[in-house]
Amino acid sequence: MADVKATFYLPLKDNDMRSLATDISAVEDACYEVFGAWTLTGLFQGVWRMKTGERKMDTSAVYMVVLGEERLPELEAIIRAFKAKTQQESIFLEVERNVDVRFL
Repeated sequence: MADVKATFYLPLKDNDMRSLATDISAVEDACYEVFGAWTLTGLFQGVWRMKTGERKMDTSAVYMVVLGEERLPELEAIIRAFKAKTQQESIFLEVERNVDVRFL
């Protein structure tokens, strides 16, 4: 199957301001173990309206992984495992199909 580029945002702190550094390291380790690579593309800030209406501002680490489309469920499982350890309502995952990625 064709490669896809998956980009996902992991907040540095949980909604209670607890550091998620250990949990992020576990995602990095899992991505390396499963896909052989990950790329940290930067840190970004954003705001989210909680179901309660409360405003939450996050600084997130943005990661990118290139993988075969058939392996997307594996990445989703890694991200869901991260989310399960947090108070986050959602984790952003963007999947770009039909990308021309070359490792030279």
